Amino acid sequence: MARKKRKTIFIVILLTAIVMGALVFLHPDDQPLVGHIHMTYGGGFRDAMTDFVREAFDVPVSFLTTSSGDLRDYLTLALERGSSDRGLIFSYNHRQIHSQLEAARPFIAEFPRRYYVREEFAELVDPGGELHLVWVDAYVIIYNPDMISFEKVPSTLKELAKGDQAIGVPTTGCLGSWGTMAFYHHLGEENFRELMTNAEVTGSLGEVTRAVKDGTVALGISSLLDVRVRDGQVGVLWPEDGAIAKPALMVITDEHTDYHLRMADIIMSQEAAELFATEFNMASARVGGPVPTIVEENDFNFIFIPTQAIICEATGEKVDQIIGN
Repeated sequence: MARKKRKTIFIVILLTAIVMGALVFLHPDDQPLVGHIHMTYGGGFRDAMTDFVREAFDVPVSFLTTSSGDLRDYLTLALERGSSDRGLIFSYNHRQIHSQLEAARPFIAEFPRRYYVREEFAELVDPGGELHLVWVDAYVIIYNPDMISFEKVPSTLKELAKGDQAIGVPTTGCLGSWGTMAFYHHLGEENFRELMTNAEVTGSLGEVTRAVKDGTVALGISSLLDVRVRDGQVGVLWPEDGAIAKPALMVITDEHTDYHLRMADIIMSQEAAELFATEFNMASARVGGPVPTIVEENDFNFIFIPTQAIICEATGEKVDQIIGN
């Protein structure tokens, strides 16, 4: 009887999941579908992005705003059939999504001179005009001022890795999956192993930043996208040798319409750049676009990681083995 009950509960849960999943991808037939936005719920960012886009359109439109998992599932199917019917895809980036967008180039439209990127981010410009840079996030060192003074905070990621204190390192989610690949490339295998040996707290960006704020660990790695970093709830140090830059990307697929181009122009607009800088704490890639104060104060001192270092499957397997995934 108990076995039958468990089976019934499982079926109910499965059906609920299927229905909810379907609702994510449904849109009103009388409204054009103008794209797929991958944005975190954290800090109310997804709602802010959704409201901004809706208000920017002159007519009612429909678009998808989802987690990275939903976008990764969609891109897996799109790559299998060799086309995308979404028209426009925006992602604040995940290791797998970065790889999928690179693989999707055969059905991504080229617009090499549609959007110009500020000189400081020239190394992130896609020469073919297929992967458009929207904003740049930064991995920074964070600390709890009640547990450690600013003067004693390691000044670089290498010093943080080789220290003797327990730290927090994001290893999962969009910031963790992409970040661990970047840390491995920047630090080298030996120092990356030391970094992870000292990582008493791992998990999502939010979990790690919260652990530092609450005093579980005194030190850690976070990014400008975290609301606790944005709002000064933890101490923040920009690495002396540069903060690793994490790009947010937008693509316009071959199957696009004027609605999708309008959507792209909205995301790349000055008004959007203001939202990204003030609400999301992101450095706009737009020429003359706003950036957080901490970026200006550190004179755009970024470290740019080659795309191949992020999407390399062999490196990914090694990184996953080291962090225990």
